[in-house]
Amino acid sequence: MNITSSPAPFASAVEPLLYTLEGLDPDTITTVEIVNADNGSTLGRLRLRGVSKRSIDVAPYLRRHFVLTPTINSATYAISHYASVINHFIRIGEVQSEVVAAVLAAPQLSPLVPNRLLSELPLHRTLAAGENDDLRLISIDGTISAAFRLYDADGSVTPYSISTSEREQVVGVVVDFDTLQARVSAPLKRIEVTLSTSAGEVATLVYDVVRRGAESCRVAWFNALGGCDLFTFEGFGARKVSFERSRGVGSPVPITTRRTTLTLDSGIVSRTSIEALMSIIASPSVWIIDQRHLREVEVITTDYSTRQGECPDRLVAQLGYSETISRTI
Repeated sequence: MNITSSPAPFASAVEPLLYTLEGLDPDTITTVEIVNADNGSTLGRLRLRGVSKRSIDVAPYLRRHFVLTPTINSATYAISHYASVINHFIRIGEVQSEVVAAVLAAPQLSPLVPNRLLSELPLHRTLAAGENDDLRLISIDGTISAAFRLYDADGSVTPYSISTSEREQVVGVVVDFDTLQARVSAPLKRIEVTLSTSAGEVATLVYDVVRRGAESCRVAWFNALGGCDLFTFEGFGARKVSFERSRGVGSPVPITTRRTTLTLDSGIVSRTSIEALMSIIASPSVWIIDQRHLREVEVITTDYSTRQGECPDRLVAQLGYSETISRTI
């Protein structure tokens, strides 16, 4: 029995991940075991009979083990994202495949290329007090370093660097404004950070420091590359709150549910930004961030306007969430 083909490294489990088996004995039951290469746990088993050749799809056995959550801790540090990549292999008796890394990403972008920033937003961004950014990439050997240059209002430039080497291959850096501000004596005006791995430089990002209005709302979502993007909508177009009272099945106790709908307007921003924001429409998970707390929301509607060239340059999104606020008894 031979394993004659395997999925490409960093292929997406959103689409089929196929192994081809040849030389099977049609008269016996062949058990195929899908194994997590990092901890040795069994992710699933298949039993085959009556065939001498078979292609099997292991993606359904991997998808439920991915954990995709934005990082919003109030610190600047390097981090590994252990559940953003699943290293696995298949085993049939004494025969074992090579270890293959699988990710979650849009099928049209699969397989992902290592040493690429997993973000669709432009490299020139804004950041304000109380905000952070979640930068992720694939590093073959789990190493990542970040070289910061902190520009303050006095004209000084303060260097700062962090690095880590992890077992996981999806690693990143959290860029937190408040902890970087604490490293300089004058107000920050601009932040530059260059990300690198052992294979070389990946990207340099520039953050202009801004003040947000009282009605701004920061949104996080998982993009088509499987990374996390964050963007601050500068104002609410509208906030609608409705209440509904209901009773659980077989329960006399009324439950009050509050439904909140936010209409967020990006304002006029670069078309590259708007194209990245349009990923919110298809994202499997979207959150709003309120005082460093995540609240998952559903996307109700999105709309965008165009000017020259029929390219979108303003996006309006309606996001909603429900919460139980009270029981009468």
